[in-house]
Parts: sequence; structure tokens; C-alpha cells
Amino acid sequence: MLKKSFNIKNKNGFSILEVVVAMAIISTGLLGVSSLVIQNFQAQSVNRDYLIASMLAQEGLELVRNIRDSNWYNGSVNWYDGIYDNNDVDFTIDYDDTSDFSVDGINNSDARLKLNGGFYSHDAGGTDTPFYRLIKTSVNGDALTATSTVQWSERGRVHSYIAETVLYNWK
Repeated sequence: MLKKSFNIKNKNGFSILEVVVAMAIISTGLLGVSSLVIQNFQAQSVNRDYLIASMLAQEGLELVRNIRDSNWYNGSVNWYDGIYDNNDVDFTIDYDDTSDFSVDGINNSDARLKLNGGFYSHDAGGTDTPFYRLIKTSVNGDALTATSTVQWSERGRVHSYIAETVLYNWK
């Protein structure tokens, strides 16, 4: 019977260089994953704000449509009362059908939307949001073009969302 002898000196193990190389590879992989997670959180914030802005812009157009329809229902002389003042100027509009034609630009503090009880409005009694909204209308015969612009700033970058529709005096 042959006897096998084991010599401790012949056992192979990891050298320091192999451990350092393995740690570098693992660290590089973890760094890539962590930067991807951070980038995902930033994109989520921007996408949330774009979604809110799109809904606020659409709401502005729906409020213009509501005032037009109310003018028809109430028998107003002009179907565009409260949404057009014979000039192409910007104005604010709120869910209670109030319009303010004195606002002179989207960066005006009167254009800032505030959150009050779950509703966005230009009313002074709410918490400031980063969003500003202005409506611009122009009339050409029996067609009213309404443009709703929502603007906000995030991390030093200004974003805006614009929605537009054409309403007709078909009644």
C-alpha cells in the first residue's frame, strides 16, 4: 500500500494580489449599482413633477372650457366672457372660476400655485408649490385658442409644460 504524504507547504491559497483584484472588481460593481439607484430616484422626482404639471396644464384648459360652457348656460352676451378680454394677455384661473388678468408673466408671484386642502389655486391662503400656471387665449372669429403653461424649477433647472386646445362657439 502506498502512503501519500501531505506537505503543508504545497497547499495553494489566495495571495494578497488576488484578494485586492477581487475587492476592486466587487467595488466597481457595487459603485455602478449605487449610481443607478441614485439616478433612478432623481428620475422619479422629475417624472412626478412632469405628471403634476401635465395635470395642472390640462386643468387650466378644462377651467377655460367650463367658463365658456357656463357663459352659454347663463345666456351671457359674449361666449368668451371671463376667459378673453379683447387682448392677447396672460391670466390666471382657479377651480372656482375666478380669472385674474393683471398677472404680467409666468414668473410673477401671482402666477404661483398654492396647495390648500388638496386643491391647487392662486389663492393666498395656501402652501407655496414650485408650480406657476398661466393661461393665454386668443379669439379668431368663432374659435378661441387657449394655451396653458405650467413652469417649475428643480435643482436649478427650469422646466415647463404647455398644453393647448381650440374651443369653438358652436352654439
